[in-house]
Amino acid sequence: MVGANCVGRARRVLDLATAWAADREQFGKPIGSFQGVSFKLADMRTELEAAELLMLRTPWKLDRGKATDAECSMAKLYASEMLGRVTDNAVQIFGGMGVVQDAPIERFWRDARIERIWDGTSEIHRHVIAQEMLRERA
Repeated sequence: MVGANCVGRARRVLDLATAWAADREQFGKPIGSFQGVSFKLADMRTELEAAELLMLRTPWKLDRGKATDAECSMAKLYASEMLGRVTDNAVQIFGGMGVVQDAPIERFWRDARIERIWDGTSEIHRHVIAQEMLRERA
């Protein structure tokens, strides 16, 4: 559930950042036309798509009784870390407006931090993943 929530939030953040990059102008051009911004948008989209695929695969395996604890941990870990990176990039794209209190991006950015903590911290999920990998080699 946490991973799926992160994917949905990241999709909304990406939509907001893309709209801002298309509408906000600097030097007579939309800021999305500059590589520094457009490359961030491309990376955000790529990470979001990867997280979404992982979030679709894991419940599919769960329904068939084939998902391991490590696979569930990977889905939550990647999705929550991805949301953090996506919201960080969105704040960069929005500039000063990205940290204005009560602005949508600031709220997503602040809320994204908790996703890496609750339902097991990222470090706990990394531990679960690594322990399964090591057990497989023993």
